[in-house]
Order: sequence, then structure tokens, then C-alpha cells
Amino acid sequence: MTVLAKIIRRHPADLLLAAEAFVLLAFFRVCLALLPVRRILRMVTRGDAGVENGSDAAAKDTAESADSQHAASLARRVRWAVSAISRNSAVEFVCFPQALAGYTMLRWRRVPSTMVYGVARSPGGDLIAHTWLSVGDRIVVGGEASGEFTPIERWT
Repeated sequence: MTVLAKIIRRHPADLLLAAEAFVLLAFFRVCLALLPVRRILRMVTRGDAGVENGSDAAAKDTAESADSQHAASLARRVRWAVSAISRNSAVEFVCFPQALAGYTMLRWRRVPSTMVYGVARSPGGDLIAHTWLSVGDRIVVGGEASGEFTPIERWT
């Protein structure tokens, strides 16, 4: 099946999510080329990203379970959108803009997530870095290589 045929078969909400991912990936790619990383991180991590729950214990457990299922569903959709655009774009989007785009998309939907920056040594001894995004214990973006890296910084 061609890429165009796959696009036509998608739900309009998925197409909008993919468009959002494309805009954010391009935006963060440009930002990373022009701005210091700390400034970008301050920009995307400010404010409250969590979902508030009620104070009643039973209602809180039920709400947390529903929130968890909703968060997992949104994380899967964001993973699909960021991956689809990264795979099918003429422009290469490496791990950092992917993690930033996914993180921003989830924050806009009030899903708490953690962006992790890790380092490792290449076989030649060079220092290499990787960034990935997780929701709870599930890796959303960048998980294919995350186990090889030692986390040195996290942003929530």
C-alpha cells in the first residue's frame, strides 16, 4: 500500500495529530539549531502538565485508573504521529526533536510525561547522547536504544 493510500484511509483526527507532529518536529529542529537547549527546555517544561483528581479516595482511584488508560491511549497516538512523520519525511528528525515534539503534544493534552537525556560510549570510545520520552514506565518515543544509555537528566 502506498503512503498516499495509507493517509487517505486514516481518520481525520489522526491526520490532524500527524500535522501537529510535523509542525512541532520542524519547529524544534529549527529551535535546536538556533537556541540554547536550556532555553528550549525552560520554554516547554514551564507550567502544570498534570491532571488534577478529586479528593475522595474511591473516586480518586477510579479517576486515576481512567486517567491512566486515557494517558496510555494518548501516548500511543502521539507515538504513532511522531514516528509516522519521522519515518516518512524528507527531513531527518533525530531523537531530540522527536522527544520535544511528543513531550509538547502530551503536555497540551495534560498527560504527565518525562523526557530523559542519556549518554553512552560508542564502540570507538566517543561520547554519544540519546533522548527519549516516557509516560509512567512506558517509553513513548526513542525507546529502541534507551537501554544502552545512562540517564543523566530528566525533565517532567
